[in-house]
Amino acid sequence: MTIDPSDSKNDQDGITESGFQRRRWYNQRDFKFIAAVVIFVVLFQGYGFLTGPTRIGENLQQAIDAGETKLEILVWANFPAEAFHMELYQKLGAIRGEQEGAVRLAGVRPLDVKFLSRKYWIKIMDVAPPEK
Repeated sequence: MTIDPSDSKNDQDGITESGFQRRRWYNQRDFKFIAAVVIFVVLFQGYGFLTGPTRIGENLQQAIDAGETKLEILVWANFPAEAFHMELYQKLGAIRGEQEGAVRLAGVRPLDVKFLSRKYWIKIMDVAPPEK
């Protein structure tokens, strides 16, 4: 005996008499996973955009507002820098060593300062004092 789909009657839940259930697109596991990932990324990036300006020291913000094109900064992190962090520092400027528990970067553009301030592992950044 074969079941003719035209003979099946649909009820309100989408279950047919033949035992097959029609699944809505928003109930699919893949959709829920992708939605969860998108929500996580938006929240993570939003956190960086909201808290980033608080990580820029007052002196550094004044230097940025004054129109400096290349800055020498000190970057304090929440934990010791690993290889990934050092690679990022090297892309943004020249590492000049460590000073007062911070990494000293030279030749950093103001846009890169703002980019770096959005990283969750940055505690604070400020203008580096002149080298002795």
